[in-house]
Amino acid sequence: IKHASYFFSAEPKITWLDAEKYEKFPRELKELKNFNGIIVPGGFGSRGVEGKIKVIEFCRKNKIPFFGLCLGMQLAIIEFAKNICGVKNALSREFFDKKTKEGDCQMVIDIMPDQKEKLNKKNYGGTMRLGAYECKLTPGTISHKSYNTSLISERHRHRYELNNKF
Repeated sequence: IKHASYFFSAEPKITWLDAEKYEKFPRELKELKNFNGIIVPGGFGSRGVEGKIKVIEFCRKNKIPFFGLCLGMQLAIIEFAKNICGVKNALSREFFDKKTKEGDCQMVIDIMPDQKEKLNKKNYGGTMRLGAYECKLTPGTISHKSYNTSLISERHRHRYELNNKF
């Protein structure tokens, strides 16, 4: 954000927000209308996740520009699955509670099959998918128009990813 702002000779105004506040006090979401855009960054664990999902939903409904990085993008997928696609029990494997029956959840964010074997061996560092991976873009989508091609290669470092079944 800072680099992009400086490139355009602008000074960024960054305000840090507390996602847990939006879990406890959803009426406070209306303050997001005061911002030009919202970024939900990466992170680990379930702390503040429901508040972040509420923020993402509010941005979508109120047409506030939103950018999800890593976990932020995964939460955007969960929000969309729940509220647009009707997958009410959409979840990430990362937040799966062992007390919940697996059949009660739809893992829209999951560990890919080729990574699960490494996880079972408790080799957590080895479960990070590293490097560049090819992605086919659907013609007519914003992504396809932005890249102006159907096949791209992007570098990423993740353990949890969009479940291809969805």
